[in-house]
Amino acid sequence: MSGAAAGRPRRAIIVRLVQEALAQLGPDPVLVDVGCDHGHVAAALGAIGVERRRQRLPRRDDVALIVADGLRPFRRVDLAVITGMGAETILGVLDAGPRPAVAVLHATERAWALRKGLAARGYRIDAEALAPEARGFAEVMRVVPGEEPSTGLDLAFGPKLLDDPLLLEHVGHERARWAVRAERAHSTEREEAEAWLSFFDALVAQRRSA
Repeated sequence: MSGAAAGRPRRAIIVRLVQEALAQLGPDPVLVDVGCDHGHVAAALGAIGVERRRQRLPRRDDVALIVADGLRPFRRVDLAVITGMGAETILGVLDAGPRPAVAVLHATERAWALRKGLAARGYRIDAEALAPEARGFAEVMRVVPGEEPSTGLDLAFGPKLLDDPLLLEHVGHERARWAVRAERAHSTEREEAEAWLSFFDALVAQRRSA
């Protein structure tokens, strides 16, 4: 399966989370897809596609495309799609502004760090969903300004993922990954990994007894 085909479940969730949010926005919202890659999501949403380098812009005429550093050139952004990047890069784009009313996000790694960073910046997780991707699951989230009620590992894991139909598969994948880290880690890193393992075991037990 090609890379483009492999990403279809993730793109479908991104589009769905955006479309659900559009009803809450005013007329003619400004939608921006930062790091638009092939432009599939931007085309599906009628969003402006942004890339930092001209050579990375997709060759298509059905999307408005600009070369820009994240959201900086815009006076107003109603909804931002920022996906396919690391957690710190996504947070940096949001920090540079302007602050969107809604953001749909997907970090390629360290999604837990993204959630914590968002909460510290005054964002609340509004919705989340899992998409099969490679040998694991992509975690896509929608956030809005507000106080995040979840804390600790509940926040780091994804408070809105608990009802996802792929939850137990995702937990199994993540538990195996943290188990490896627990075996190889030292002192405080091992304590963190063991805390995650306990969290996963409790979550599985809770779901199976429900």
